[in-house]
Amino acid sequence: MNIRVSTDNLVLSPEMLREVLAWADLSETEIHARLQTIFDDAGKYRRFHRKRHEKALARSIRWGAEYDSYLQKYLAAGLRPKIAKTAAKRDFLAAHPSADADDTDEFPGRSNPALKRYHEAWLYSLQQ
Repeated sequence: MNIRVSTDNLVLSPEMLREVLAWADLSETEIHARLQTIFDDAGKYRRFHRKRHEKALARSIRWGAEYDSYLQKYLAAGLRPKIAKTAAKRDFLAAHPSADADDTDEFPGRSNPALKRYHEAWLYSLQQ
């Protein structure tokens, strides 16, 4: 298979463009080896990126489930939704004091939008 690629329409950094232009003097085998290295690196990056997002989603679901347990406790006690959310947030913050006090490298966001994101991720995971 013979593939020809024009660098005119590609957005390349000056460094990468110099490297690609230097390939003109290389043999076909050397060009294939360099292209294979680039594709291998790109594959590693994509796997890393996907794994990082999957791990973040799993943490969001776990924290959303925890927040939901606090919220359901207060809703079952008969509190109005807004008051129950505030009390659930207080419990969640008490369980996760701050990033400095936590021994792990995983600490949740403490803002209302972060809690809402975690809760929505948890609710969405229940539908799947």
